[in-house]
Amino acid sequence: MVSSNIAKNAARLRWAVWIVWGCILLAYAAGRFGVSFGPVQVRSHAAATDSWSLMIVGDLTIALLSIALWQLSRMLGAIAAGDLFSARVVGSFRMFALWLLIVSLVWIGASIAVPVVSGHALPHHYEFQLQLRDFLTVGITLILFLVARLLERARQIDEEMREIV
Repeated sequence: MVSSNIAKNAARLRWAVWIVWGCILLAYAAGRFGVSFGPVQVRSHAAATDSWSLMIVGDLTIALLSIALWQLSRMLGAIAAGDLFSARVVGSFRMFALWLLIVSLVWIGASIAVPVVSGHALPHHYEFQLQLRDFLTVGITLILFLVARLLERARQIDEEMREIV
């Protein structure tokens, strides 16, 4: 009963992830290519600045985020199929956390590299800006790695319990 509810919720959440993922991709594509809906024109921050380096960072971030959401979808699909603590679930969750960490590190690295590459850095002056979002994202992904370790331990306990019975 409990696992069937978990499976149903995982299947619903998987659909929600796919819908949100699709909306993110559509919004990014509309902003990236400056799609207009009558008097409303959609532009991304990177496209608005006309900086090719910001556009590349945006494209890279969306690609990495897509990989992370794909791993999350794989995990939710496995849970919906009835695997609560399988190696597939734990591995997909760990890869989801890894790709989110990579996204956050790209954000931090881009804040350093973009001004230098685009030529906006002054010769003897460099301003390094970090946002609270950067620290929060890294911290949350590190917590996700801890949860992945907990899931791995739960999988081991589940296997031990099956051997006893």
